Amino acid sequence: MTILYNSGSNEYKNWIIEETEFKKENQANFETVFSLGNGYMGLRASTEESYPGETRGFYIAGVFDEFPGEVTEMPNLPDWIKTQIYVNGKKFKLDIGKTYEYSRCFNLKDGLLSRSFIWESPQGEMIEFYFERFISMNNLHTGVLKIELKPLNFSGEIKIISGFNGRISNSGTQHLKEGEKRLIDDYIVYKPETQESEINMSLGLNHEFSIDGENIKPTKDFKADRRQIFKTYEFEVREKEKVTLIKRLSAYTNQDKDVKNEENLEEKMIDNLIDNRKTDYQILKDHHLKKWHSIWEQIDVKISGSDYDQLALRFALFHLIQMTPDHDDRISIAAKGLSGEGYKGHVFWDTEVFILPFFIYNKPETAKKLLKYRYNTLEGARQKATQNGYEGAMYAWESARTGEETTPKYGAVDILTGEEIRIWCGEIEQHITVDIQYAFNKYYKVTNDIDFMKSYGFEVFFESARFWASRLEYNQAKDQYEINNVMGPDEYKEHIDNNAFINYMVNWQFNQALEYIRFLNENHKQDLESLKERIDLKDNEIKNWAELKDKIYLPQPGEDNIIPQFEGFENLDEIDLSKYKKGDVGDIFNDLGWEEIINSKVSKQADLVMLTYLLEDKFKEEIIRANFDYYEPLTLHDSSLSPGIHAAVAGKLGEIKKAYELFKRAAQIDLGPNMDSSKAGLHSASLGGLWQATIFGFGGLKFEDNILKIKPNLPERWNMLSFKLSFKGNKVKIEINSEVIKID
Repeated sequence: MTILYNSGSNEYKNWIIEETEFKKENQANFETVFSLGNGYMGLRASTEESYPGETRGFYIAGVFDEFPGEVTEMPNLPDWIKTQIYVNGKKFKLDIGKTYEYSRCFNLKDGLLSRSFIWESPQGEMIEFYFERFISMNNLHTGVLKIELKPLNFSGEIKIISGFNGRISNSGTQHLKEGEKRLIDDYIVYKPETQESEINMSLGLNHEFSIDGENIKPTKDFKADRRQIFKTYEFEVREKEKVTLIKRLSAYTNQDKDVKNEENLEEKMIDNLIDNRKTDYQILKDHHLKKWHSIWEQIDVKISGSDYDQLALRFALFHLIQMTPDHDDRISIAAKGLSGEGYKGHVFWDTEVFILPFFIYNKPETAKKLLKYRYNTLEGARQKATQNGYEGAMYAWESARTGEETTPKYGAVDILTGEEIRIWCGEIEQHITVDIQYAFNKYYKVTNDIDFMKSYGFEVFFESARFWASRLEYNQAKDQYEINNVMGPDEYKEHIDNNAFINYMVNWQFNQALEYIRFLNENHKQDLESLKERIDLKDNEIKNWAELKDKIYLPQPGEDNIIPQFEGFENLDEIDLSKYKKGDVGDIFNDLGWEEIINSKVSKQADLVMLTYLLEDKFKEEIIRANFDYYEPLTLHDSSLSPGIHAAVAGKLGEIKKAYELFKRAAQIDLGPNMDSSKAGLHSASLGGLWQATIFGFGGLKFEDNILKIKPNLPERWNMLSFKLSFKGNKVKIEINSEVIKID
């Protein structure tokens, strides 16, 4: 197996993931899994040398561009990692010659990616290589790469070509204009601009060479071409001498909050580059390590009994931290973070429902910024509501910088018809609007941050209630309000009526909105009146909400305690799903067409089970259990969002064997042996779901009546579970074992 999970020892036990053999066909997956970032920028783990089949990627959070005829996406930015190395005129590559002692280690504790091996050229020259890189957590605008090479049995000439390659694209789409390319002193400077959004970037590279610790100045040549700028360095090296190259990146855009104008943009970049050049590599690295270690002290979850589970959970937390732009509340977390082009860098409900709980309980200030993004895009949500004939705020299913809808219209091809499958999510998967309000409410209940709610949260909440009030449809014959022609969380079912998840959640939101208004009226009346005036909220609207909520159709459990996922679900065709439950994601499409899937009792992901998870207090345990037992066999978990939530529910129900099975499935989505699972980027919602399964499922943490309650159900293999939480401004440490629960 090319991936090892037990390489770490001593202080690094359960902190290291290792690639033990280089295979070109595994590149894309490891590029994702070993990706680095700091919330501002992200870097895929492409090797310094280039190979066919790679997907090189460098991204800056919040930078979007729209190619004609396509939706806006996060553009792939100039590659600065690629480094061509020539030994006596011959290019170094691992797919020629021989490689010995290959190891690439992803260090979660330190936020480092390193690679080492001995390479023998076809001519018999032996060279010892070591590569190390990090994206600084201490300085958001800095990336650093170190390359060491040592000839073991020869002396000769080394040539290194390094710089910026702006010919990089998003699956063929070029988002960058030519840009300005030049040298400033000894720095390589590239200033590209996006095509449509006209975002300016200022990128700079510094190269520092030494032999056995003594700085050298290699002879160099400079070349600039279309969207490319490189330097060539040449020097002689003797046998057993160690050559070290330190490459320092400085990256800024004119969207950065601290950049005032175009002149200031370049000035900021150069000043940062100069500061980094003056700072020794080890000091830059130490600052980065110190930052990571302080983060781990705050967020680490410790598991005793299963080394893989411990590593998998730390892997999830590591990526959640480094993909989150907590420096800027104008942007949020993409579905793939900053690890790849999947889903075009767009923001989904993944952030609020799957990821945000981790931040609410661990880094509430970060959670606040992620919610502020939804306030900052409120105008885009209002525009979408207006465009669709509704009132209030209707949030985009896929969102970018402005909050406008960015969901593509078409996707994969139907195997039976040969036609592209229509993507309806942007039009009918409307539950994201209430999902966001659920997140605002969760943040407030855990933090008691009334000032944030008064400034931002209540406005978002009430504008969302306005949308649902206009969205409800009155069925006169049944004297009830319905929500028809929608898509719930289960995306294998579209154009359905009265999805239970949506109807119950909307009913919850109206109740919560009215409770907020009562609370504000009694305790913050002036703030309420000011808000009502600002958004022109009338008393008759509020009265209408109270009338509407009591008449929203809520599908009720039958004699078997099963709640229909939507109206007519019980009439769908029953098919044998055993083959697909055991198979790979999407296997069902090899046998069935889209219409067959729509009309069968099969779910892509948690839907009704998700409802009982989010609104746990609304349902008796026997209802939750009956629906889990019914819908789990029908759920293929073809969405990475699903296994973690089902694991959490199973854990709460005491179904530990099933919960652990689902937990392991969630853990292996990105960190398993399947080398095809994560090529397009990480599954960020699954990473958040893994934390929720651990804390709420196995840890049994429950927030009820403003009280934290704990009813643990640890897996048989776990001897201990320990974690820290922030609750209403207090730091709490919880340790659970088979005999006792300790709370500090």
